[in-house]
Amino acid sequence: MRTVTALALLVIVAALAGAGAFAVVQGDGGSLDERWVSDTGRDMKGNHHAPAVATVDGHTFVFTPVSDRGNGDGCGLYALNASDGSVAWEYQVPPANCTLHAVADPTVADYDGDGDREVLATSTEEDVKAFDPVTGETEMRHELRAYGYTQPVVADLSDDPGTETAVVDVKGYLRVVRADGTAAWTRDLGGMVWGQPTVDDVDTDGDPELVAGVAPSSGGRVVALDGNGSVEWSTNVSSSILWMGSGQTDDDAAVETVVATSSGHVVAVDGRDGSVEWRRDVGDPDTDAGDLSAVDRIVDADGDGTAEVYAASADGTLHALDGTDGSVEWSTSLTSGTKMMPPPAVGDVDGDGDPELVAVTNDGTVAVVAPDSGEVQATYSRSVPIYTHPALADVDGDGAAEIHVIYGDARLVSLSFSA
Repeated sequence: MRTVTALALLVIVAALAGAGAFAVVQGDGGSLDERWVSDTGRDMKGNHHAPAVATVDGHTFVFTPVSDRGNGDGCGLYALNASDGSVAWEYQVPPANCTLHAVADPTVADYDGDGDREVLATSTEEDVKAFDPVTGETEMRHELRAYGYTQPVVADLSDDPGTETAVVDVKGYLRVVRADGTAAWTRDLGGMVWGQPTVDDVDTDGDPELVAGVAPSSGGRVVALDGNGSVEWSTNVSSSILWMGSGQTDDDAAVETVVATSSGHVVAVDGRDGSVEWRRDVGDPDTDAGDLSAVDRIVDADGDGTAEVYAASADGTLHALDGTDGSVEWSTSLTSGTKMMPPPAVGDVDGDGDPELVAVTNDGTVAVVAPDSGEVQATYSRSVPIYTHPALADVDGDGAAEIHVIYGDARLVSLSFSA
């Protein structure tokens, strides 16, 4: 999740309630069925970092970050077997470091170029670690200046040979780390970072850039750095950047970055020079929900030839925005009275070859939504909050992606959708 820490704490306090009743609701377009629920439940209802799903050496795991109450013994990174949710291995964060942000979103990538993928994650131990995905053995560790909030990004970014791991801690200190755990270069971005940084050749000059959303003491900035850490461009946006996505929204070759802010704005930024292409306000200051917005994927999920930006607003509304100009294609209210709403995931969850949207709401509902109309196909709910997007992956080989949702109580729920 990419919610400002202070705001997230307010949301979490307001949402503390209930161990969670399970419900499967059929809709006109099918049903959501519970495959399993993990035995990782915690008394604290504020877990808000997303899992990652991967198959490595014939084993399919759901790598799940778990937080617990301060100074507890329940914080760590858990590798859950995707077939039944049982724990294959766990890395436990020491009780002294066990807090709300104990382990951030993991990523699975070949960070050292040995041909095998590893799982990488930051933690409140103020470091980034790479783990063997099958055994959980620590392969690499690099110390940070503060705890990490976002996924590490593995890419060939610097002039050094091979790939590096780019890690931004919550205070905005960027480290580009070699496979041996040493720093290729570092840079202070000058503000807090909650949105997921990306690496891509955004300006089509043949070399990759790292793009980050930075929240200084006031406002927000989107910054693009070259492979040596020099700033290529920097663009001010309305307020703190909470979520980020990137992709191709128009006819030119440059890659756009789309950010969601604490003032309810969704802003598309051109990769060539950082100019703002469009801005859309999806917040509603007249409701108790406030103005928080969220984005993640930029993809043509409805097949109309134009990429959409799927944006969530704090009042529980999901919007499909035309990627070229930010105009609203449709809006669907999924709930009401919430404090925030994560962005949806996009994937083929019914196996028909076409993608669906999987949206989650802060009051505990998972919904499969048609990308061309916003029609809700089916829902599932627990009376426990959700603060981050689901992870989609076909873990049983049936051609349809299963849905993996981390609830605030740290239980990972695996769902399947049938049309």
